[in-house]
Amino acid sequence: MDLTQLKSFVAVAHYGHLTQAAESLHLSQPAVTAQIKAIERNLDVNLFERNTQGMKLTPAGEAFLPKAESILQQMRELDVFALSLSSTYVEQAKLGIIQSVDRQMLSRLLNRILELDSSLYLHVENSLSGEVLNKVRKKELDAGFFLGDNPYRTVYSIELDEVHYVLIVAVQRLAEAIEDPRTFFRTATWIERPAFSAGDKISNRFWHQHKLSPQTALVCDDIDLCIELVASNLAITLIPSREAYRAIKAGKNIALVPGYDMRSRLSYIYPAEYETDKNSHLIRRAVCETWGVAY
Repeated sequence: MDLTQLKSFVAVAHYGHLTQAAESLHLSQPAVTAQIKAIERNLDVNLFERNTQGMKLTPAGEAFLPKAESILQQMRELDVFALSLSSTYVEQAKLGIIQSVDRQMLSRLLNRILELDSSLYLHVENSLSGEVLNKVRKKELDAGFFLGDNPYRTVYSIELDEVHYVLIVAVQRLAEAIEDPRTFFRTATWIERPAFSAGDKISNRFWHQHKLSPQTALVCDDIDLCIELVASNLAITLIPSREAYRAIKAGKNIALVPGYDMRSRLSYIYPAEYETDKNSHLIRRAVCETWGVAY
């Protein structure tokens, strides 16, 4: 039994599907199948059973999984330690952020991380919520922020807060939206959000909940531009409440339509494989301290 076989086993166990596991490992599906069969021959036990959804762990596979995960975590720690022996080694971490996270909170977080370890070299990457999840899942990012429900066993999450979304319109259309909402929503033009963004998921849930079929004028993920477009009476959209209140305070020609609020869970996410990693541990501590949640 070798590490490649263990990685294949853990990937299939986490994804429950050969194709997705092979993609995450950058291997062909037949290669992953061969690795699984080799482990099963070596152990003389079936680790998976096939079903219509994919691959499901047998009781033996469930018992074997924590041991395999522990070995891979130890190997990763050994790799990091070996790298640290070089005189040119610099510890670094890649963090994915999304537009829905308050920038003041992010600033406090980064300051806290560097207080805990000033030598850590941080890469901060702005992206869409779904893209952050996929990059963390593939370990292209060491951690990040995500809005919604995390569907992956390979990704651990810490719930931080709820993001409150509100529906904004131009001030001159507020009375219309309140007095005749059926006509208003049938004729109003929506600003849509890009696929994989938090705003897209929120909007789709909003439309489904209110049984709406929106007319879309454009796709935009820049909140400041969305506010300007709404203020010019071109369209309506959903944005985080703090951004709406900030814009109203700044004198923008927008108003909130009461009764159409939406909420979504904000989480900090990281690969399950990094659970015992020193830097991952440090950043999780800083995140929990910044948001005031249990660590």
